Amino acid sequence: MIKEKIIKKITDNNQPITMEKYIEFCLYDNLGYYTNNKILGKPGDFITAPEISQLFGEILGLSIYSLWKNNINQSFNLIELGPGKGTLLIDILNITKTFSKFQKSLNIKLIEINDDLINQQKYNLKTNVLYTKNIRWAKDLTSLSPNPAIIYANEFLDCLPIRQFHRKNDTWFEKMVNFNKEDGIFFTENKIIQDSTTLSFLNKQDHNNIQEISKQRDSYFHQICKYLRKFGGAGLIIDYGYFDNPNNFTLQSISNHHRTNIFDNPGRQDITSLVNFKRLIEIAKQYMLNIYTFCSQKEFLLSHGIEKRKNTILQKCNNKQKNIIEQGYERLIDEKNMGSLFKVLIVTK
Repeated sequence: MIKEKIIKKITDNNQPITMEKYIEFCLYDNLGYYTNNKILGKPGDFITAPEISQLFGEILGLSIYSLWKNNINQSFNLIELGPGKGTLLIDILNITKTFSKFQKSLNIKLIEINDDLINQQKYNLKTNVLYTKNIRWAKDLTSLSPNPAIIYANEFLDCLPIRQFHRKNDTWFEKMVNFNKEDGIFFTENKIIQDSTTLSFLNKQDHNNIQEISKQRDSYFHQICKYLRKFGGAGLIIDYGYFDNPNNFTLQSISNHHRTNIFDNPGRQDITSLVNFKRLIEIAKQYMLNIYTFCSQKEFLLSHGIEKRKNTILQKCNNKQKNIIEQGYERLIDEKNMGSLFKVLIVTK
């Protein structure tokens, strides 16, 4: 079990591990949460926007078509990071099926590490999409053909591990994870940061006293930007996050749609944190990419015609279907929830 692996790591070295290492064990170990669990939808732990309403995927699909037409207009890779059950891709393909040149230009790549989800994706795509011969699966971005690309991700970067730092009296500390053998519980403790490189980086971050830093998140976005700089295209990131540092820790764990303690059931629950979009924008600018769009999910969906699309669909619905469409629409743009908390970043070459 994951818990025993983490305990062994701590006790063998007789020292605590970083929060980043703890999250890596819980989520990405071969017995970890994302490797083995059925995690999406009502039976799982959380519901993403594509599962809430088809409107989300349809508006995203039309936006992707527009990005392709204006920036590529030839054969290209459509790459989704962490496709879940395949719902988002299904909606994208269905809403764009009348655009024959676009569909003929598609080379679809799905980046997924969960074998169970890959099987679900294959089944759902085969059931709901007419043409699936140009769909391929990969574990990462390294094996992709060198074509222009539109790389998109919904609720993907928030799952990558982070380290947690806080400053007190001009001294930086890192939150570490340790294990109490007598009580049989994990706990956190603070370690003074002495590494000059880490200190230099922390001191450049907006003068906030609390920082969550994800090397893996940065690295993944560097890969995306490097690809776009070399081959062209666009990157579209949708996730819950911030531009201005909230100056508080944002790490949370979820099980069965409820928040839990991150030390409960290691490897059996989701662990996420808010994405620092200011950092992503800084990285994109390092590659001289254009910040095409940065806004809230509500602003993005409304400006791309979600209300008009909703009204078109409602004309063909019965009362029960109308209620489902209206409720999904409200959840997506609600200012107190997804509408403002989720951000949309589009970068282009």
